[in-house]
Amino acid sequence: MKRSPRIFIGLRELSGYYHHLKKGFDALGIEAVFTNLSGHPYRYGEDKNPWMIDLINRLAQKIGARFYRNWTMRVLWVGFLQNILSALLFVWALVRFDVFIFASNSTFFFFLDLPILKLCRKRIIYVFHGSEARPVYLNGYVLKDEKTATILIAIILARIQKFMISIIERFADYIISIPPQAHFHSRPFISWWRIGVPQDVSERSIPSPAAEKRQGSVRILHAPSKPEPKGTPLIRQVINSLKGKGYAIDYVEITGRPNAEVLAELNRCDFIADEIYSDTPMAVFATEAAFAGKPAVVGSYYAMHIQSDLPTDDIPPSMFCHPDNLEEAMETMICNQTFREELGKKTFNFVMNNWSATKVAQHYLMLINGNFPQTWLHDPHNIRYLHGCGLPEERTRKIIGRFLKIGGRRSMCLSDKPILEEMFVRFASGCEKP
Repeated sequence: MKRSPRIFIGLRELSGYYHHLKKGFDALGIEAVFTNLSGHPYRYGEDKNPWMIDLINRLAQKIGARFYRNWTMRVLWVGFLQNILSALLFVWALVRFDVFIFASNSTFFFFLDLPILKLCRKRIIYVFHGSEARPVYLNGYVLKDEKTATILIAIILARIQKFMISIIERFADYIISIPPQAHFHSRPFISWWRIGVPQDVSERSIPSPAAEKRQGSVRILHAPSKPEPKGTPLIRQVINSLKGKGYAIDYVEITGRPNAEVLAELNRCDFIADEIYSDTPMAVFATEAAFAGKPAVVGSYYAMHIQSDLPTDDIPPSMFCHPDNLEEAMETMICNQTFREELGKKTFNFVMNNWSATKVAQHYLMLINGNFPQTWLHDPHNIRYLHGCGLPEERTRKIIGRFLKIGGRRSMCLSDKPILEEMFVRFASGCEKP
């Protein structure tokens, strides 16, 4: 009888994704450990791991959370001390595990571990969540201005991104990403819309509308991790505009708080305003809202493109709209209670049926066993999305124009995709209409 694979998950946490993924493997009776060396202040829950992993996780959490806001100390921790710790961990993991699921661009020691893992016939899966893969010139979470010094650094970062992704593509069995952030990929990847964003549903029940009665007002929750690229100032403007129209709105904004507090607020709201310049209809916060039965309003230029990359029935349900239509979308959610609650039920059913921790773990097992549908694969050479994430259109054009002026076409790192490269050049000049 064939033994079930033993799975190592690490070495970072992203919005609770890997904490819940491990719970999914646990529920299936698959041996899996999750090692988190990142450390952050949001605390997504405890995992049951061997005592050594628990000790490492607690140590990393304490150090990482302490250094979270200190850039210099964080670079020292992530770039040096973590690698010493993880190099020691690698020897144990190499002997013990069959499959390695890496978060973002995680590595035991500067990617030198990957050829060793391949030589030892280990399965390698890399999961990209956003900024580590998305071209820096399309990333409002990274670029704060368009000064020459900033652009020069960004050009270097783009080359580093492209180089790191090329190393990962050389050794990974599978890469998980989504089309609007995969411009630097060269080989087909698995869409994480197909895999899912895992959540623990063991204690979930059918949600009901917001428990608190607020004398006719609608409670809207916004929980930005980084307010500026999330579009928080514009969301506030939209809220004030809607209040000016006479709508009774109870607007709640929460940031930098433990995940448990955010989940508690989700149970009290009617719907969430996620962000304005997203590149996915249902990121992690919108997924958490969906499991609470609360729909999300998500602004995105990608709303005009997603049906070319994903069949309509497979698109995660949300009020996914062009950024210019954000106020209209939120007004619809406020005015039409029936529509709002029906969308909440639809999102809940979607994630329960497709994105529970157990279901997502089963999807990973399909990858590991090589029996997944070929429709899960996307060819990066077919990407035509030009806007990115966290940026209004005019600022994106300006940034790309600065890249081209300072670094030329080579700075885009898209020589392997000449059609897409030419589209960006035309977009920067104002000729291309995305």
